[in-house]
Amino acid sequence: MTAATTDRTTLACEMAVLRALEVAGKKSLKRWARGQVPDVPAHLLHTRLRIAQTHEECDKLLVGAWGHLTMVLPDEGRLVVAVDWYVRELIVKRQPHTRQHLDQVLAVAGE
Repeated sequence: MTAATTDRTTLACEMAVLRALEVAGKKSLKRWARGQVPDVPAHLLHTRLRIAQTHEECDKLLVGAWGHLTMVLPDEGRLVVAVDWYVRELIVKRQPHTRQHLDQVLAVAGE
């Protein structure tokens, strides 16, 4: 892979991470919960509300979240698995996404 390809791959993964967090956040919302955090964007709701306590509880929140990433990176199954794991960790640990943490996950997946 060239540096430009790697950069595009990283950007595609980052966009997919943000989209997956947004999807999970919106699926987790209940009318009362949104009132508690009215100014929090959907992709950050997991940092303010406990939307899942285990990776397994994330299953229903992430249904359909990876379709576009697999279309953009059809031959990168390891990356999709790594990014899925990363998003589940963020949700369970209630941590925000950072490029630095994603880069670390992608580096391990690329080994």
